Amino acid sequence: MAVVYDPAVTVTPAEVIRLSPRLRDYVGSAMPNWPELVDAADCIRHQLDISQFAWGEACLTMGRKQAAVAVALLAAKPADHFPEGAGAYFLGMVDRAKAGELHLDRSWFALRPKDASRPSTGPVD
Repeated sequence: MAVVYDPAVTVTPAEVIRLSPRLRDYVGSAMPNWPELVDAADCIRHQLDISQFAWGEACLTMGRKQAAVAVALLAAKPADHFPEGAGAYFLGMVDRAKAGELHLDRSWFALRPKDASRPSTGPVD
């Protein structure tokens, strides 16, 4: 089943880096594209204790872009935000995506500053 998200909510690679700056060290340019961002998420997942299996499941279940956004969401939070660990939380996200109950748009929108407007291009698809 597909991840549930509001198509009106758009996410660009630049916004992902701005709101989840830990990924910045893993991209090769100031204005990364989606493939660079996906590669960065794959690299940083090791720091978050997200297994290769969980990453693969996420990519198959929700697509590579959305899996990268999910990793970026976790990377934007402090480590103590996940009592059971970010890897376990990520697997829960994958399970919710499989059930059609994952709402990345809500989580991403909550991460944005309250006065931020929605970007007009680059939907997560």
